[in-house]
This record gives sequence, structure tokens and C-alpha cells, in this order.
Amino acid sequence: PTAQVSSVGNVFLPFTNPARHTSQLDMVGFSRVNWMSNITDDMFYTHFSVKKNMIKFDMLAFNYGEQLETNNNGVVIGDFTPSSAIWGLSYNGKIKDYNYGLKAKLISHNLFSQKTLGTAFDISTYLPKVYKDLDVDIALRNFGVAPTFGNFKTKLPTSLNVAITYPYKQWMFYEQHNIMKKTMTSGFGVSYKYEVKDQGIIFGKMGYFIDNMHNLTYPTFGLDLKYDRYFIGMSYIYGDETLPVSNTFRLTINMEI
Repeated sequence: PTAQVSSVGNVFLPFTNPARHTSQLDMVGFSRVNWMSNITDDMFYTHFSVKKNMIKFDMLAFNYGEQLETNNNGVVIGDFTPSSAIWGLSYNGKIKDYNYGLKAKLISHNLFSQKTLGTAFDISTYLPKVYKDLDVDIALRNFGVAPTFGNFKTKLPTSLNVAITYPYKQWMFYEQHNIMKKTMTSGFGVSYKYEVKDQGIIFGKMGYFIDNMHNLTYPTFGLDLKYDRYFIGMSYIYGDETLPVSNTFRLTINMEI
């Protein structure tokens, strides 16, 4: 859900894989995003995370916007605002020389007349320098107990994710494939690092995301600024009016701790 992920074609695993915790800086981060803004103007999500040593906590809260409440005859009698949230706790460890990551998530839905809870789990590994400077991330995500509304059981988006990253001079190349039931999505991205003497670092980024099953293909662009302990990421999804997430801006602010 962060700008750093969105700007490189939604390649998220190199940034969020718990198995990488020990190789990443301790940091607190916050994101705020208006969602599907070309369709509605009051649906949004916020994302908060804090990482310290081998442990990371993160929270995603999604607001579906104001909805109308009606009686059985369809007469409007009020309004309500449904919401969902995911709380996650992840851990990084090692077995001999192999990095592994574990993550547990609590899922909650508050859809006016019904509230429900569910759980999901991730397990992952990080394989550095598999070939020269090529790194590989692998994760099995979102398996567990799906939330249930009465007799209706929702489905968890269980997926196998494989990502590779490869640095070359000032460039970093990203690729990720997400294999789910009956479908696969892919992301590709590249970033360029430019150091401003005594001022900080600028990262120019772009990517492309492909989801053929849902007819979603779009380019992404981004700019990251690092100064002292602060890291600001901005991303943009491009698309015409038929793309539900077109013109989506993300802003993420991180601070090293």
C-alpha cells in the first residue's frame, strides 16, 4: 500500500518481506491514499508501520466512504460508514544461513449490521546473491481463517509470490509474479539513484503492472526523496477513465529510528 511499492509496478516483496528485516533500517512510516478517486471522493485508506530490529508492526485501515441506510421499502433513513482493518505482526529469523520471515494478521470488518474477524498468515524467505548480485524473495501469503458473515464465508487472497531484484551501478531492477487460484499478476519496475552532494538522495522510479484476468494493466511512476533520517515517497498510477485506480496518488513518509 506504500508509494515505494506502487511506483515500481506493485513489486512489494523486496520492501515488505519479513525475512529481510535484519538487512533493513529501523523505521516508522505512514501513508494516506484516496482510493478510486475517479469514481468516488470519500473512500480512502491509511497505513502505519514501525520496524525495530527483527520485529515489525503494521496496520492498514480502509474506509469505504459514506453509505445510505434504507428500510425494507427502500426509503433512506440515515447513513453509515463501513470499514475494514488489518493488523500485522512480523518476525525475522535464521535457520543456519537461511533467512525466514513469519507474519500473523488479524482481519476485521465492520459493515454496519455485521462485524466479523479473521486471521491470515505469511511465511517467506530471502535468498541474497543467488547469482552474482541477483536477490530472490519467495513468500506464501494469506493462508488462514477467512472472516465469515453469518453463513457466508469470505475468501482469503492466498498467493505464492516470487520476486527478484538486481542492482546495476545506480540502477535497481525489480520483477515479481503473484500466483493465485486461476490467475497470476506480474509487476516490473526500475529505479535510478541520484546522490545530491551534502543534500540527500533522489530516486526516480517507474514500473508496469499486469493483471490479465481482471483486465488491469497500467504504468506507474514515482519519486523518492531521502534527507538525513527522513524518506518521502510519492507515486502515481496512470490510466484512462476506464481504469478504476487511474490518477491514484500515494504519499508515504518514513523516518529512521
